[in-house]
Amino acid sequence: MRSIGQHLVDAWPRLFRYALALTREPDAARDLMQQSALKALSTRTTPSEPHAARAYLFQIVRHAWIDRIRRTRLHHEDELLDWPDEGFDDRLIEAIAVRQAFAALDMPCRAVVTCVDVEGLSYRETAERLGIPVGTVMSRLHRARRIMLHRIAGSSDGSEGP
Repeated sequence: MRSIGQHLVDAWPRLFRYALALTREPDAARDLMQQSALKALSTRTTPSEPHAARAYLFQIVRHAWIDRIRRTRLHHEDELLDWPDEGFDDRLIEAIAVRQAFAALDMPCRAVVTCVDVEGLSYRETAERLGIPVGTVMSRLHRARRIMLHRIAGSSDGSEGP
């Protein structure tokens, strides 16, 4: 009966290629192989058949790789939790708030804001494009800007408040 160490030596080239395919880096593949070899050599019961032993070794490499990914993911999540507040770009946060407020507008107001504020059309050009009077353009634009301002400021109902 062959030991797991003998099976490990016989399967080493294939196992290394597998580890390299998983990690895509030779150094990481070597580390993964070392970790897997330690795990395989420390187990008490191992398959005696060569085919089953080789499958068992491939399974150890795969599980070691999955464990490494999980540890890395948890480590990165911990780093994200420690992210300093001053590291955020206020312009990005403001842009997100404006987009959310714009998306919350009803379609007629959104169309007017798009024409005037995004495309730079005049009130008259906007009225012609949308087929509405100029006064309606001005009214909808005023209402839309007021709603967006209040949404960005934190009032979700769009009312002007006290």
